[in-house]
Amino acid sequence: MTVFYAAVEDDPLTSGNGSRVHASGKVGTIKGEDGRSRRMAFIGDPAWCVACQSMGVIVGGAPVPENRRILDLVNGGRRQAVGGDEVACKCAIAPRVIAMYGRKFIITGVSASKNPGESSRVATAAPSSRAMDERKHSCWCLVQDRITGERMANREFVAEIAGVRQSGKTDGQGYAKIETNGEQQFNVHVIFSSPKRVLKPRQGK
Repeated sequence: MTVFYAAVEDDPLTSGNGSRVHASGKVGTIKGEDGRSRRMAFIGDPAWCVACQSMGVIVGGAPVPENRRILDLVNGGRRQAVGGDEVACKCAIAPRVIAMYGRKFIITGVSASKNPGESSRVATAAPSSRAMDERKHSCWCLVQDRITGERMANREFVAEIAGVRQSGKTDGQGYAKIETNGEQQFNVHVIFSSPKRVLKPRQGK
């Protein structure tokens, strides 16, 4: 199963620093690790994209079933937004919401099953402690040059997670997607390749 976190106001987007979610309405708040309570975001709420300098709209897209998202009946039956949902703005590639401040609200997605009956049983059954430990956490992290601050876009990387290596490639904005079994620390190493050239043998005296 995969874990998703609630989206709240001030959550950033994958399009860069300065992008943020704006929440409308007062359905509920979630207190972040910084101690501040923020309003929950819903599909249809606005989000500012710094890359294209436009106000977009959260349109969903994260693989979370609708019945797992809170339903806002007060404001027209909107569904809750979560990390990974896309924002429709002027960008050719839609940025995604990074759930940063609402991580105390967890939504568990149901894995696909060939048996229709099995899927519904998994959705209603209480997870065991082992299942909780084996939940997959997805995290988007920005990879930058620590000296120049330049984003490492479209770069191959290797992530070391509890002694296991996971390879991938950053997206066009320099974000790397890391998946872990439970919440774990990890290190990301960017791979650089030197240009190919013909080596000339050194001439002896």
